[in-house]
Amino acid sequence: MKLNQNIFVHETDRAAMEALQAIPGFSQVMKAFMKSWSEKAMYIENMASNIRISEDQFPQYDAMLKEISAKLGIEKPDLFLKMDVVPNAYTSGETKPFIVMTSGLLELMPEELIPTVLAHECGHIVCHHVLYRTMGTWVLSGALALVPLGAIAMYPIMTAFHNWMRCSELSADRAAVLCDGTPDKVIEMCMRFAGGTQNIASQLNIEAFMKQAQEYRDLVSDGMMNKAIEHMRFSQATHPMNAVRALACQEWAGSDSYQMAKEYFDRFRNGLEPEYLPVHWTDKTFIGKDFKIAEKQLRECGFTNIITVAQDQRKLFDRDYGVVSIKIKEDADTKNGWIAPDTPILLKYTAPAQKQTH
Repeated sequence: MKLNQNIFVHETDRAAMEALQAIPGFSQVMKAFMKSWSEKAMYIENMASNIRISEDQFPQYDAMLKEISAKLGIEKPDLFLKMDVVPNAYTSGETKPFIVMTSGLLELMPEELIPTVLAHECGHIVCHHVLYRTMGTWVLSGALALVPLGAIAMYPIMTAFHNWMRCSELSADRAAVLCDGTPDKVIEMCMRFAGGTQNIASQLNIEAFMKQAQEYRDLVSDGMMNKAIEHMRFSQATHPMNAVRALACQEWAGSDSYQMAKEYFDRFRNGLEPEYLPVHWTDKTFIGKDFKIAEKQLRECGFTNIITVAQDQRKLFDRDYGVVSIKIKEDADTKNGWIAPDTPILLKYTAPAQKQTH
């Protein structure tokens, strides 16, 4: 049984990805990236330059990653240690993803927070973020500048990548919250990234940090000018601000959505089928897609009762076999935006146009 990542994908993550993919020229940029990028080259570079963590080398971190991978139902990725004073961890690759931690991270974080960092990175893997985040890094760094892309306007794509990369971090944070069973460690991780060191750990105050996070939100919400200042200051960032991340995790952990996700996650870890699944789509998610692809994606998420219906009525730009609507049975048992796996889901698509005969 595969973990349904939609139990913790942040709503802004999904919306930002759909917006990114809808930008004219995005598919051409994606093709150019895939031609230029080499997953194998990145792996070879790590094998040559960094320390690969294993049962024989830093076994405590290898054991942490093994446990987290089992919780999330993924194959354990390779883990590397890189000499870099900047505290950081990141994930690369696609078919064989791997995680890199910096020496600065180990200097900053106490050992009990390293599993939280690793769970966050594994959350990116579960959400299939890694390829797009790698592509985003290339686009934003100008690595594709020498690739001929014709008249494609890159600024909208770069802006959308910045936005999505920030949103994707919120989903990965939620994965760490589920693995930890509490938001406390993610909050502390964010606080240490904001300005903590192991030497001053006794002076860090999580309650004061969260009060600061709430005051920041109130400040930004107080008028259009403050919102504009926030946008100008942070719109080019690839990560949300630490206080914002911490507050988002705390609020999610107190929501009905989290309780449903936790119930699903507990059953998943015990090998039990889920009682409920999240309704993860919006009106735009499947519209226009080939109905067979949409049906497959729904079934991969665990929904078992997909009813496909062809309709003859067409609009001007409707594609043959393209989805025109998706509806859940009106009297379905819905619990905080989640439904039972066998709930009837009606998927309507456009029947192929009749060819004219003369």
